Amino acid sequence: MGKMMSVSVAIVGAGPVGLAAGLELARFGVPFQIFEEDPRLSTKPKAGTILPRSLEIFAQEGVLAGILREGLRFDEVHFVDRPRDQVLMRMLMSPMEEETRYPFIVNLPQSDLEGFMYEGLVSRDDPVRFEHQLARLSQDEDGCRLWFETPDSALEVHARFVLACDGGKSVIRHQLGIEMEGVTHPERFLVADFEVDLDRRNGRPLTYLSYIFDPEEWVIFVRQPRFWRFLIPVGPGALEPTEAMVMEKVRRVVKNESLPISFLDMGVYQVHHRTAKSWQAGRVFLLGDAAHLITPVGGLGMNTGIQDANNLAWKIAFVLQYRADRGLLTSYESERAPIARLNARNQAERNRDVMRMKSPMKRVGRNLVLGWIDRAPGLKWQAAHARSLLGTTYKPKTKSPSLFKQIFGVRHFVRPPVEVGDRMPDGEVFGPDGSHRYLHDLIQTGFVAIILMDPRLRPAVDPDIPGLTQYVMHRFDAAFDTGLRERALFDRGGRITALFGADQNQFILVRPDAHVAAIGAFDDGSSAIRAYQAYIHQPSTTPSRAGRAVL
Repeated sequence: MGKMMSVSVAIVGAGPVGLAAGLELARFGVPFQIFEEDPRLSTKPKAGTILPRSLEIFAQEGVLAGILREGLRFDEVHFVDRPRDQVLMRMLMSPMEEETRYPFIVNLPQSDLEGFMYEGLVSRDDPVRFEHQLARLSQDEDGCRLWFETPDSALEVHARFVLACDGGKSVIRHQLGIEMEGVTHPERFLVADFEVDLDRRNGRPLTYLSYIFDPEEWVIFVRQPRFWRFLIPVGPGALEPTEAMVMEKVRRVVKNESLPISFLDMGVYQVHHRTAKSWQAGRVFLLGDAAHLITPVGGLGMNTGIQDANNLAWKIAFVLQYRADRGLLTSYESERAPIARLNARNQAERNRDVMRMKSPMKRVGRNLVLGWIDRAPGLKWQAAHARSLLGTTYKPKTKSPSLFKQIFGVRHFVRPPVEVGDRMPDGEVFGPDGSHRYLHDLIQTGFVAIILMDPRLRPAVDPDIPGLTQYVMHRFDAAFDTGLRERALFDRGGRITALFGADQNQFILVRPDAHVAAIGAFDDGSSAIRAYQAYIHQPSTTPSRAGRAVL
């Protein structure tokens, strides 16, 4: 006879996205269970690049220390013309120093990353049930039922919600009949790991992530903490790569036939740039590769999936714990699907096309554009903001600025103000106890309202309510007799306030995933509370053309 269990959220798949979903739900105290069909976590060469926005998320989840300790940190990415061995552009993360505590990239094999994420969950009893293969799934208005096959017996699981993190060949997506749209390229990617000393090679030193442009055979060099990883295209109709073939290919790439090389492992992957037509079916949600297939170039697929979990988990927690409207869950697809399409069809597809560009005229134009970006502070900031995924925004599309404004902005760059839907910058302030604090440290398991008002004016701030904490932030600290000392944030010189570009006597309502939910006038002590309640109890929020939420 089969066994039965009940859980609030069932997570199917124990890859980095499934583990991230578990860490996020654990952060909010939501009961969950992860089910994985394999007997252990994956050890195959896959993603190995962690972007700054993911580092912020891992910090919230409490697993960043090991990642930073064992990962390889760097802040410079090279785009190189292979025939001339010339660096066309250096993408620096340093322009993000005022945006985040982590203005750098970390290279760490996905298998090691999953290990740290799993360690962050082991305080729970049996957080991942291995060798549980999903057989079928059904749902009704009250919940979901999942049937798993295990080596011992069958298991029936009852869950309020199901998170499908079961990869590109998602069983759940197929059972739901959800189709994928986009392109699958005839070429494949070879991901191969080697022990080889390229740090002291002759000629130009290699940075830890280099995109090598070549019309015939482009390549990506990724320096991992203990080895080098190469990503090389495998053309349609080519023989299945063998160790000997890969060794020969790598020697040709590094231009040194006698360099000692030790083969470690490899994997071959199809090149997909596809997204699911629907990300939600009732109580079931698709995340990561189950929702979007993005080439492994630059780790966009994994990092996008980490943000999926960060976006959805708090919404489920608020539905379960604070009686938020179920319509809040529909915003998961409306917010994340456009981001995945952008990353798959814009960044990833563009990266592939730029690396393999065959037309000499187009290559000249490409090199000129990259050189222009390399020399323009405004464009360097924009490139780093987008590539780090710190620029991920859920605000509606706006009309592109005129060419004149774009050129003027390059020469006279001013950081655009934070608007509704944007991620809140993680600036440094002094907290109520006088200690150094970062804004993202204030975001624990609920919303945060930051009231931009001079505490000397004695703003009337209503008491906090479940799910919402309020702070007053200003360049003047709050004296003890104002009654605001315990909720005061001292912003020396008003540096952080300036990033918001907001007027005084306004509040910034920030979601648990660090994105801005609303910006409004602080009329009285209940202003932020009304905005918070309107946000979680309405099916959706409608941004105005100016980027302010209509409450």
